[in-house]
Amino acid sequence: MPSIKQDGNVWTLRNTKGNELKVSENGARVVSMRFRDKGFTNRFLLKDDASKVFVDGAACDILWHGEQTDEGVKFTADINGKSACIIYSLSNDNEISIRYAADVNDITTQLVFDGNVLPDVDIRGCQKGAAWEKISGAKTYPVTEPAEVMMEVGMFGYDPGCPIDYLDGGLKNAANLFCDGASIEIIVYATQDNITAEAVDGGFALKTAGASKGQTVYMLKNRK
Repeated sequence: MPSIKQDGNVWTLRNTKGNELKVSENGARVVSMRFRDKGFTNRFLLKDDASKVFVDGAACDILWHGEQTDEGVKFTADINGKSACIIYSLSNDNEISIRYAADVNDITTQLVFDGNVLPDVDIRGCQKGAAWEKISGAKTYPVTEPAEVMMEVGMFGYDPGCPIDYLDGGLKNAANLFCDGASIEIIVYATQDNITAEAVDGGFALKTAGASKGQTVYMLKNRK
């Protein structure tokens, strides 16, 4: 279970490895993702103020209500008379979970990674026969293969503070990203049927397909 602190509208989740996730009540979005690489250098992976939450296809910039729970930080809001909920979790194995449920038609998150911190990223969608390729332009990577994960103590499904199971929870390996320059790998799992990777100014964006209920997990790893 990570430590959780609140400073105004911003909540900080920090695990035992010193990695941090900051989320804001303004838009219920991720504002910072700090990861220590294998040289113990702090890398702030996201572009400032670029990541968004989308509700029914539109960016949702309202003020949400945040509270600490056993799983992490829970945001709730009433949007046009319909309830919405997003829960952010961080495990000690550097797994960032974004779980949401809403009465709206769809709700999803888009994380925008900083190209200066993660330059020349290669991506591989996890359908059969997919090859590594550089991110350039918009491309959708369908999810067709289930996640094959050796569950270990401390991973989701075994951590009482993060009761999530990759397989029973319906999470499928959506995409793998690797940055050779930073020796960082990002493995993406999702309950949705596809994930979109798109080159943007100064970086790249990852967005899962919208749904009224769903979950996305970003596993951050150092490459040796």
